[in-house]
Amino acid sequence: MVTSETGNVITIVIKGKASFMTGQQIPEQRAAEAAEALAAGGTAVTARAVRERSGVRMTVAAEAARSWNEREAQAEAVPAPPAAVEARFVALWREAVAVARGEFVEARTGWHATVEQAQAEHDAAVEDVERAETERDALAGRLEDAGRLHASAYEALTTARDEARAETLTAREQAAAAEIRNGAALAEQRSRADKAEARAEAVAGERDRLLAERDELRDMNRKQKD
Repeated sequence: MVTSETGNVITIVIKGKASFMTGQQIPEQRAAEAAEALAAGGTAVTARAVRERSGVRMTVAAEAARSWNEREAQAEAVPAPPAAVEARFVALWREAVAVARGEFVEARTGWHATVEQAQAEHDAAVEDVERAETERDALAGRLEDAGRLHASAYEALTTARDEARAETLTAREQAAAAEIRNGAALAEQRSRADKAEARAEAVAGERDRLLAERDELRDMNRKQKD
């Protein structure tokens, strides 16, 4: 090794290679210190950040950043757990899996019971609806029959009423004519007229009763549909 000094520059020659050092740090040191300072300040250690902080070449900054990040990664690496810890973890894991499977089976059984209950309720509701529809159709049929019956009865009662009124009118006319001819005959004709009028009122009453029964059946059918 040969050394020589000229001013502030020291030349060191080792095995034919030489490096020149000033009174300042070498670029690699500045880059390494810049990486540490960046990390301490909470800044990401990148080649660009190291270069801007240390003023070294990009290749030197990139190597310093890479080295620092590799050391940090190695320091943060988690070692494999001891065999005893791993065995305990496996046992705990098996126990947790067994408990979870038991809870799942229990929950699935509950779900099946809930689904079966819901299906049974649905079937019962369908049966209720079908029964209600059958009753509604039967009531509608009875109402239709009652309507036809009432229509026939109304027509018959109307005819009977008209005939009774005509008979009454005839009887009164006859009674009036007979009154002129014979007082005794007039009394008899008046009696016939009164009887005919009473029959007419009875027929009208029966007609009104049948009409009221028809209206009641219609109200029952309307409530059933609602």
